Amino acid sequence: MKHMGITVDGLDGLLLSLEEIMDLPDAVAREMLEAEAEIVEEAQRRTGEAMGVHRTGATLDAIGHTGMKRGPDGTRSLSVSLRGTNAKGVRNAEVAFLNEYGVPGRGIPARPFIRTANEQAADSAVNAAAEVYDEFLKGKGF
Repeated sequence: MKHMGITVDGLDGLLLSLEEIMDLPDAVAREMLEAEAEIVEEAQRRTGEAMGVHRTGATLDAIGHTGMKRGPDGTRSLSVSLRGTNAKGVRNAEVAFLNEYGVPGRGIPARPFIRTANEQAADSAVNAAAEVYDEFLKGKGF
């Protein structure tokens, strides 16, 4: 079985590969997650701009990611989200939500820039993480 530069031989090989991924050093996992986050963030900004979510630029400028967190089960993750508030004191995440789903009563059409960008960037984000992992493996002589 071969996918994105990772090759395994049978179920035992796949299980070993998944265990090896879980044992990745935090620095490598962080770099992989950040590589993905950068792709997603840029896609969200670009798609938001294309869909008209840019009156002041505050909403799209607020797109960023958290630091890596480790779950109780050992999984590592980070979140791409909108942080802070705009000049009117409204949370940027709330403004993004209103843009994403629209508010017909206020004449705000739905502009699903986050969902659209996430879907469009998924493969590129995974490939960016795979490149980091591949470099890590090459450094280990694989």
